[in-house]
Amino acid sequence: MVKVSLLFISVFTLFCYMIPGYILRKTKLADDGFAKGLSIFTLYVAQVAMILHGFMVEFNLKVLKGIGLIFLFGLIAHIVFYIVAKNLFKKAPDRLRKVLRFGVIFSNAGYMGIPIISDVFGSEYVIYATVYIVWFNVFAYSLGRLIYTGDKKYISVKKIFINPAVVPIAIGLVIFLTGGGSWIQQTLNNGEGFIAEGVTLFYSIITTLKNMVAPASMMVIGAKLADINFKGIFKDKYLYPFIILRLFILPAIVWAIMRVCLAFGFIDNTSMSIVLILSSTPAAALTTIFAELYDCDAVYAGKLVAITTLLSVVTMPAVALLLQI
Repeated sequence: MVKVSLLFISVFTLFCYMIPGYILRKTKLADDGFAKGLSIFTLYVAQVAMILHGFMVEFNLKVLKGIGLIFLFGLIAHIVFYIVAKNLFKKAPDRLRKVLRFGVIFSNAGYMGIPIISDVFGSEYVIYATVYIVWFNVFAYSLGRLIYTGDKKYISVKKIFINPAVVPIAIGLVIFLTGGGSWIQQTLNNGEGFIAEGVTLFYSIITTLKNMVAPASMMVIGAKLADINFKGIFKDKYLYPFIILRLFILPAIVWAIMRVCLAFGFIDNTSMSIVLILSSTPAAALTTIFAELYDCDAVYAGKLVAITTLLSVVTMPAVALLLQI
C-alpha cells in the first residue's frame, strides 16, 4: 500500500526544483530562450537516458506480467483522457483551447511520475512507470501534436513511433526482453576488466543524465511561473474546470475502472497504485515544451502546468487515499 506521507515528501521535493528556475527568471539571469533550451535538452537527451535506464533491470516473469498490466491500463487511461477532453473548452479562444485540451489529457507521468514511483516504491519499479509512458508518448506525439498544430501529418506510423521518446522505449524493451538488463546488472555487480569498466562508465553516464530530468523539467516550470501575472489569475473561467478534471476527476475515473478490474482479479494492488499515481500527476511539462516548440501560448501553458504542479503537493496524496478503499 502507498505511504501517503512518502508520496507527499516526493512531490514536495519536485516542487522545490521549481524554485531555481523561478529565481533565475525573476532576476533576469535567465532570458527568454532559457526555458526553450532547457526543454530541448530534457526532451532529446535527459528523457532518452531516463527511459533507457528504466529497462536496465534484471529480467523475470513477475516483472514481465507487471509490464503487461501497466501497458494495458496505461492505454485505457489515455483513451479515457482523450475521450473526455476532445470536446471540452469549445468556447475558449483557439490559442487557449489547444493548451487546455492537451493539458487535461497528458499528465506529467514521465518527468514527475517516474521520480515519484522510484521514491515511493523503489527503483526496481521504474520500469513499470516507463511502460506507462509508452502510451503517453504515442498519444502525445500524434494526437497531442495534432491538437497543437492542426496538422494531420502527425497521425502517421512514422510520426507516432519515430520520436525521441518512443524510439528509446523500443530499444529499452529489446534490452530488457533479451536479457541485456540482466547482463548489465550482473556486470556492474560482479564484472572485472575492461568490459566491466566500460559498462560501469556507460551506466554512470546514463544514470547522471536520467537524474537531470526532474530538476530540469521542474526548472522550466519554475521559469514559466515567474512569467505569470498573478493579478486576476483566478478570474480565468477555464482554470477551475481544468484543475478539477486534471487533478481529480480523470484519476478518479481511472481508479474506478481499475477497482472493478481488481475485484475480478484482472489487476493487482501494486499495478493499480502505480497507474493511479501516474494518472494523478499535474499537467505534463510537455504542455509547455510543445507550446514553446510550436509557437503556441507558452505563457498560458506554463501557468496551467505551474498551478497544477503547485496544487499537486496536496492533491496527489489526497487522490492516493482512494487506494485505502
